[in-house]
Amino acid sequence: RQGFLWIGTEDGLNRFDGYTFKVFRNDPEDPHSLSNNTILALYEDHLGIIWVGTFGGGLNRYDPETERFTRYRHDPDDPHSLSDGLVYFVAEDRSGNLWIGTWGGGLNRFDRDTETFTHYRHNADDPYSLSSDSIWHLYEGQDGMLWPATEGGISFLDGEAKPFYHYRSLPGNPNSLSDNNVTVIYEDSSEVLWIGTFGGGLNKLDRNTEQFTRFQHDPNDPHSLSNDNITSIYEDPSGVLWIGTFGGGLNRFEQDTQTFTHFQHDPDNPYSLSYNWVNSIYEDQSGTLWISTGNGLNKFDRTNESFTRYTQKDGLPYNSVYGMLEDPQGKLWLSTPNGLSQFNPRTEIFRNYDKDDGLQVIRFSQGAYHKIRSGEMFFGGV
Repeated sequence: RQGFLWIGTEDGLNRFDGYTFKVFRNDPEDPHSLSNNTILALYEDHLGIIWVGTFGGGLNRYDPETERFTRYRHDPDDPHSLSDGLVYFVAEDRSGNLWIGTWGGGLNRFDRDTETFTHYRHNADDPYSLSSDSIWHLYEGQDGMLWPATEGGISFLDGEAKPFYHYRSLPGNPNSLSDNNVTVIYEDSSEVLWIGTFGGGLNKLDRNTEQFTRFQHDPNDPHSLSNDNITSIYEDPSGVLWIGTFGGGLNRFEQDTQTFTHFQHDPDNPYSLSYNWVNSIYEDQSGTLWISTGNGLNKFDRTNESFTRYTQKDGLPYNSVYGMLEDPQGKLWLSTPNGLSQFNPRTEIFRNYDKDDGLQVIRFSQGAYHKIRSGEMFFGGV
């Protein structure tokens, strides 16, 4: 029905579009792959379903409509495959390159034309290599500079992959980075760079002087940062910074007064934040602020400063929501430890996706989500 030519061989099933072949083979670790590589019979029914008879593997049903996801994995025998299977983030630079950060495998640049990966790794003998192979996040500045956030400080390089340079925490220097475990980097509308750390609070970098200003939790100051474990940073159109933390809830930072307002979970208030572990912050097309947490999705009402919560009882596949992206119809796509979910804010209905829909696994990684200019959405899993 789609004009493809299907060829069954002793080494898998081939789909030919007139220019290139796509090969389907058995993967012992994937119950939804072809059951056996020796093909004996092919048939397309009136619904466009392809039925495949095999030698020893029984019958296979292939539905072209459900082929929603393409998988990329680490292959130890292929030096151009993904460097590691544990993906922590995905980002696209302005040249269209896709960058993938892993936990333990360094940084990858993906060439979509050749579908190959270039690896950038830490080398203890090279001071201009990546600062660490464990990467939380990557940010591209308005000047095209790339800033990987690692557990070994900040590295930065230009888009041509020249050597890395570093900012690290220096003992006894209060103007250095507050902590080397960098979780997130964010550039605001004034081109100021904000750096969140795990344990060292929030940092503001003056790129002219290369000096850092630290914002940290002070138990004696109710207007200080609520917690020093930073998970997310977002600037809204009014210039207000929103800071998500691990354990301290959500912070609203007024730069004019240099004060933080805290939004935290209150077990006695059903309209408070559902959980103090904030994973991500997103403002949708309508101007609604969404906060994903370790225990539910939250919609924030700026007028009343109250939250509406959505959890598993409302249709989420799992209460912990990692990443949020929005499609052109205004629906939110949510990554979780139990698959992907599409949420319609107007109808408040969730549609959930799992391995039966083609997901590589159902457990996704916290920072690994990104929508590129073409509108494609990428989600990295464990």
